[in-house]
Amino acid sequence: MFVIDEWSKEHLHEVSRELLFSLNYMWFLMEGWVKENCPEKIADESFIQLNEDFGTYEAARLQRVVKTEKRGIDLIVEFLKRSHWAAFEDLELKKISDTELRMRTKNCTAQKASKKWGMEYYECGKMGLLLRGSFFKKIDPRARVARVFTPPDSRPEGTPEEISCEWSITLEQ
Repeated sequence: MFVIDEWSKEHLHEVSRELLFSLNYMWFLMEGWVKENCPEKIADESFIQLNEDFGTYEAARLQRVVKTEKRGIDLIVEFLKRSHWAAFEDLELKKISDTELRMRTKNCTAQKASKKWGMEYYECGKMGLLLRGSFFKKIDPRARVARVFTPPDSRPEGTPEEISCEWSITLEQ
């Protein structure tokens, strides 16, 4: 095991950042491998369940370090600021009301990578909905997420070109 307690903050930050990029890259490689070698497994419930499991797991781990008195949408925002989305993406979070949040990703890294690898777009709608749904529900059981758009959907009128996807998070009363 690493003796990280002896590392400087700067060194820990550098190593953590590089590990995050490595894990993100490996996720894309593994997903690509499954699509190529086991295309029938992509739609399998057990593979799909991995996304829900990851969302729940990430939120549960973050509950160990997010210490705040905030509740509801404000609490969800605090978790998002520490999530893998915030680590990799340029997020635009807009609190619409005490029960609604808009989450947008600008210039998504997955969409950039898909173009680089010769794909038209990265299909993230279904899996992204499951991942976000379980993440938000772990933070607040009242949370519901709806996909506004993801590639290849058309952007709603007036949505800037740099916005790659948009999600609506609401809290049921």
